[in-house]
Amino acid sequence: MTSMSHKPMLPALNFAKKRRFGPLALLMPLLHVGCRVGLTRPLLRGVLHPLMAAESTKAYSFLGYTPTEHDVFVTTFLKSGTNWSLQMAQQIACYGEADFDHIHDIVAWPEPPMPGRISLYDPAPQEYAPTGLRVIKTHLEADFVPYGEQAKYITVLRDPKEVFVSSYHFVLGILGVQSYVSVEDWLDIFTSSDALSQAWAEHTTSFWQWRERSNVLVMTFREMRKDPEDTVRQIADLMGVSLTPKQFEKVSEKSSFGYMKKHNRKFAPPWLPWVKSPTAMIRSGKSGASGELLSPEQKEHIDHHSRKAVLSILPDFPYDEVFPADPKN
Repeated sequence: MTSMSHKPMLPALNFAKKRRFGPLALLMPLLHVGCRVGLTRPLLRGVLHPLMAAESTKAYSFLGYTPTEHDVFVTTFLKSGTNWSLQMAQQIACYGEADFDHIHDIVAWPEPPMPGRISLYDPAPQEYAPTGLRVIKTHLEADFVPYGEQAKYITVLRDPKEVFVSSYHFVLGILGVQSYVSVEDWLDIFTSSDALSQAWAEHTTSFWQWRERSNVLVMTFREMRKDPEDTVRQIADLMGVSLTPKQFEKVSEKSSFGYMKKHNRKFAPPWLPWVKSPTAMIRSGKSGASGELLSPEQKEHIDHHSRKAVLSILPDFPYDEVFPADPKN
């Protein structure tokens, strides 16, 4: 254990200052030109493929890695409470005292082709945390995440209608093309067989099948929003960390929507040079608010498509129970 009064420094990776997405950046000029001449849908589909890791990339991301008792994997699908869960877990690991310039200066994220992230093999996060725990992020489905009985796993399942709304603002905001893409365009792309909706179904069903394991916590975004403090307790219990009342208060405050919104730069993606202003990672954090962007018919369309996708993979998945059409928060 490392004393917080004598904690080691984290490496200065400056992830927040990186302004590129590696190879993906090479596609951006083509995307912007194409959007201006009416080729939005086919070009966006092409750009989304690098964002959704290829099978070879998935297999390589954790190649040869063996989880240990020090590892806490946050295994959410994109736009499903990832940074919220990461912040809770990281603050619990440090008794509410975690301090970093950017979350990826301390939390490893093996799969994306982006520079400036801390390495999966860097011992600094474990040495920094007084509990000896370190948090690892991944958006990969369970088949590609190394499993160890001593490690801990946290995943959040989010209603696909909410994932749709959040990804519309976030993904298109990052790429700087939201003004060219209508809700109808994004709906067509989102529900195509090789895009986000199918990836969401594969991820959701894969971790649902882990939910009975004692070292795995599967919860819904709706449950997190309904009782954030109970979520902190559940994650702390999973991690085997006992928090004093003062430490619990610090963790809860630092993982609150208000705190994270105020400190958005600590969680924001790299800013691409041609985007006029950085995209907010912490936007609204609402649950059950997909109606802000979707009509009742569009919501029903997403439900129909998503239900069919998950049931084709896992026939007994309780879709309407986990993702009710009219959630009561």
